Amino acid sequence: MRVVTDLADLERRPRAVAIGTFDGVHAGHRAVIGQAVGLAAERGLLGSVVTFDRHPLAVVDPSHAPRLLTPLPEKIRLIGELGPEELVLLPFDESLAALTPADFCDEVLGAALQARVVVVGENFNFGAGGAGDAAQLRACGAAHGFETVVVSLVTEHGKTISSTRIRRLLNRGELEEVREILGRPPSAAGLVVAGDRRGRTLGVPTANIDVEAGTIFPGRGVYAARVLVDGVWYRAAVNIGHNPTFRSKAVETIHVTVEAFLLGFSGDIYERPIRVDFLHKIRDERRFDSVPELVAQMRRDIAQTADLGDPAFAEVALAATAAP
Repeated sequence: MRVVTDLADLERRPRAVAIGTFDGVHAGHRAVIGQAVGLAAERGLLGSVVTFDRHPLAVVDPSHAPRLLTPLPEKIRLIGELGPEELVLLPFDESLAALTPADFCDEVLGAALQARVVVVGENFNFGAGGAGDAAQLRACGAAHGFETVVVSLVTEHGKTISSTRIRRLLNRGELEEVREILGRPPSAAGLVVAGDRRGRTLGVPTANIDVEAGTIFPGRGVYAARVLVDGVWYRAAVNIGHNPTFRSKAVETIHVTVEAFLLGFSGDIYERPIRVDFLHKIRDERRFDSVPELVAQMRRDIAQTADLGDPAFAEVALAATAAP
């Protein structure tokens, strides 16, 4: 898949285009992209996906911009797996945000992309202020010579699949439903950074992860996960929270830490990138009256992670199954 970030660099070829924000690349997004890829193959067109380098609200209304379900590199990878020949990654800036629906159709879909088919989701909006909708896109298409295909919203268990719904489920720690919707575990990526090294003194050393800014991960609690380090998967017990046992109740904090204990791993991974796939919630975060109580619970959490049966652990190194 060729990735293009400047409309001026596009090949002069007619296209079947899927367009959207595609945060999470969930089942609804895959339906839109899959339709465009299929139509491109049927009609001898170039299969193209058009999306943005950030969420449009990050420019239009930053105070309401959501935290993203997928970092940009992961989003690109997931779209590539769906088979388009081309990904057009538009820098979403003030000039793009200011284009009217008519100008977007004329300058982007018509002149630059030479669209012959444009595939969108039922709730698609475009142009300045989100003024354009699917009906207006059809009208634009009639004027510019492209067919508009509107894909109905995908549902699961009678509920519409949306990025907003997934964020809500993540915050509640309902990972099984998130995995069903996404078709994969929710994940976060970042660098391992130095923490307070308290885990070493407790006999349960953890990796402190500086999660990529602007992305979302599950709410506070302890999770069974798999962690990717240098191409190798490990089981991990991951804590997301405020470390309440070591913080005074009188001290308020909004800082959330992500700490992972990797089963069967030893070594120094500071300043190395790792990826965490969250699989199951083990328990809520809680405050313990003593450090020994906390350590005992951490060991139970690790043991539960070690015993957990899950197909997602199939790629985990066999050596990474023993709890301390």
